[in-house]
Amino acid sequence: MSDWRLKLINQEEKKQLTFWEFINNYKIEIPIIQRDYAQGREENKSIRLTFLDTIYDCITSNKPINLDFIYGNIVKRDNEDIFQPLDGQQRLTTMFLLHLYAYKKEGQNDNHINKTFAKFIYQTRISAREFCEELSLNHLHIDNNMDEISSTIKNSEWYYLSWKNDPTIRAMLVMLDAIHSKFKNIENLFDKLVNNKLISFYVLILDDFGLSD
Repeated sequence: MSDWRLKLINQEEKKQLTFWEFINNYKIEIPIIQRDYAQGREENKSIRLTFLDTIYDCITSNKPINLDFIYGNIVKRDNEDIFQPLDGQQRLTTMFLLHLYAYKKEGQNDNHINKTFAKFIYQTRISAREFCEELSLNHLHIDNNMDEISSTIKNSEWYYLSWKNDPTIRAMLVMLDAIHSKFKNIENLFDKLVNNKLISFYVLILDDFGLSD
């Protein structure tokens, strides 16, 4: 581990949070300088499946895991705290998709929870930002008998055909299909993710350490 990371760990108390605790405390904004979402790329299949296997084993065995450190800055905008990750974008995005999938799979459509999911924002492209917002706010029917859910999303009235050109959206759809294949038979998945608190991160805020953008 690099010297500056060790310095951060020594000087700053670690905040251990689940994704749901995280997004209830902050808006999470992937800044424009970050790369596209990569865990859903076809060439990253082994990474994707290994990560989902780890999460699956955690949930089914009821054994907690920690997904290491998430680093970032807090910015204030419209009286809200917005967390912009410097490191951890891929894990945060996958956990966003997993929680969203679990919630939609159970057929829930609570406006407050929908708006909580909409606090996860992609600024890399306008299309990615709009996709995440529409996915969060709109109802999505998920059936265990479906081979994939990406087709259902693409056939939704809110989905724009031009979004097929956005690499982040394409990767998210691949990941959602992989999540569906792995987790479709787990009952009460959203409740297990939120209330069992088995999956967490260590969160470090970098603002106080003089690091420039």
